[in-house]
Amino acid sequence: MPSSSSLSSSNPHKKDPYQTLGLSHDASAAQIKAAYRRLALCHHPDRLSALFRRQQQQQRAGSGGGGDGVGSSETKTKRLEEEEEEAREEEAKFFRDATDKFSEITTAYGILSDPVKKKEYDHLYKFGAFDDDDNNNNNNNIENKATV
Repeated sequence: MPSSSSLSSSNPHKKDPYQTLGLSHDASAAQIKAAYRRLALCHHPDRLSALFRRQQQQQRAGSGGGGDGVGSSETKTKRLEEEEEEAREEEAKFFRDATDKFSEITTAYGILSDPVKKKEYDHLYKFGAFDDDDNNNNNNNIENKATV
């Protein structure tokens, strides 16, 4: 079992896996699985990406094609290319954010669904190995320990 001093070097952006899944620390295995499945469906990057694209198309369709009919076709083409590039960049950022959230959910489930990792996390949490100011973010070491 890693010492609490070795846990202090983990990623400061990770959250308590129970908090990530929206659960209390006394959640059952069935509650953990149900919360994971619900969140995984809601936050899956492919699903969100498709919803994002649909929303973007609806916004473009609702804007009326954008243009007042004034200006050269060259200017309109350039403006459309710029808008498309902005939309691609926005989608890429959205996809990265969705991937990060999904990864966080999957990591939390990986800890809480494995009896050994869960027991270790619960034990360390109970005895204050995690600093609440860091948002209980030392679960990375627990996940890595079980693979050794």
